[in-house]
Amino acid sequence: MAGTDNKEVQKERKLGRPADTDSTDTRDRIVRCAQEIFAAEGFEGTTNKDIADRAEISSAALYHYFPSKAEMYVAVCESITHVFVDVFNRATESDPRLERRLTALFSEVGTLGASSPSIVGFITGISAVVKRHPEVARGTEAFGAEFRKMTLHLIETSTESSGILHGVSPASFADLTASILAGLGRLSARGDQARHLAAGDAFLRLIRAAARN
Repeated sequence: MAGTDNKEVQKERKLGRPADTDSTDTRDRIVRCAQEIFAAEGFEGTTNKDIADRAEISSAALYHYFPSKAEMYVAVCESITHVFVDVFNRATESDPRLERRLTALFSEVGTLGASSPSIVGFITGISAVVKRHPEVARGTEAFGAEFRKMTLHLIETSTESSGILHGVSPASFADLTASILAGLGRLSARGDQARHLAAGDAFLRLIRAAARN
């Protein structure tokens, strides 16, 4: 009788909330797995079952954390935003000078792309996904707004920036910097790391030349 009871408990766990005692760890694992699959397969090519299988939970358990694939996509956007908060904080705290901060930022982003290629792959696919699936827009728009805010803060709070900006508004330069980083990300996502490094180095050389004038 006890054996039958144990089987029933195991069955309930499989169909319901996973037996993981730390639901936060389970949620984080789901988000990480979703990020990897979205980056590799795109939004439309990813299924809830794919994510559940990689996270090693049942499809039913997945719904306890995320009621839809769109909700998982939004959660990945939020997770990546937190990653970039740390990236920008380190770059901003590295040095008060704009030239040094930009150098640190590009270095940080390059390291991130090498160590976590799924982040780059996910970000480069955002624009195509949101056009077809507006239900994820709140996640993608929040990420974009925060990224621009952090870029602008890095620029506005820096010193020795007049030679680099040279009459250009911090907001416009923030948009330029974000666009360049996005372009470099697309190169990395296509596996063209050599062009990524060369283009990033060319931009920083221009920044350093402007800073010296």
